[in-house]
Amino acid sequence: MSLRRAKKAVIFGAGEYFDEMPFIPADAYVIAADGGYDQVTSLGITPHAFIGDMDSVMDDYPVASSTHIIELPSEKDDSDMMAAVRYAWQLGIRQFEFYGVFGGRIDHSFANIQLAAKIAQYGGIAFMHGDHVLCTVITNAVLRFPAGYVPSKRPLSVFSYSSHCNHVSIEGLKYTLTDVTMSNTNPIGLSNEFLPDTPATIAVDGGSLVIMYPSEAPTPSVESHMSDCEDFGALSQETSEHLNQTSSTQRRGKHAA
Repeated sequence: MSLRRAKKAVIFGAGEYFDEMPFIPADAYVIAADGGYDQVTSLGITPHAFIGDMDSVMDDYPVASSTHIIELPSEKDDSDMMAAVRYAWQLGIRQFEFYGVFGGRIDHSFANIQLAAKIAQYGGIAFMHGDHVLCTVITNAVLRFPAGYVPSKRPLSVFSYSSHCNHVSIEGLKYTLTDVTMSNTNPIGLSNEFLPDTPATIAVDGGSLVIMYPSEAPTPSVESHMSDCEDFGALSQETSEHLNQTSSTQRRGKHAA
């Protein structure tokens, strides 16, 4: 499949996979980010690309001849996940699904939420799968859930990623907001709930919102008011210029997927 024709990238990381089976659309471009290679191949899937510093995969890993390999240095500025997004972005993909991005180290989880925020700020959208929960970030956009059914006590939460988010409105959920300002130090959007057979809308016009919702919720659509930015940043295979490497045996600034 040509990456130019792919509308979505499905990226596998080295985090937890819980007990949900990843869904891969037929026209998706599959990328294994470092240790995510072990997971994607265990599912019987041959990734289109394998990107990383190879620090989280098994020592002896067979790679299909059809898989494009991009090896990165350990001492680098980008995480393997960021590198995977840069690679896909250069070839026109703006929609992303991530697996293996949560669980384990909390710093990696936070870095992946930052990555979702960057994607939104550049006019794309990312959905990150956790333990029966999805996380996404919208910037100056409207997220719409069609009517459906989500069991009670399965929360949806909305947080301000920006220092302040202006003109935030929430409709069709148990708790609503109309044109309010949210801050990233006051979690007023914690633990909302879907209503049966009721479409829901979350909108912001002036900032970035982190939205976490149950995986069984109807698939939302996103209307972004951000311009599609071509220059997300180039994928680099160079060692970080910010590291003072005084010894060839020193390893600093090492990232995992």
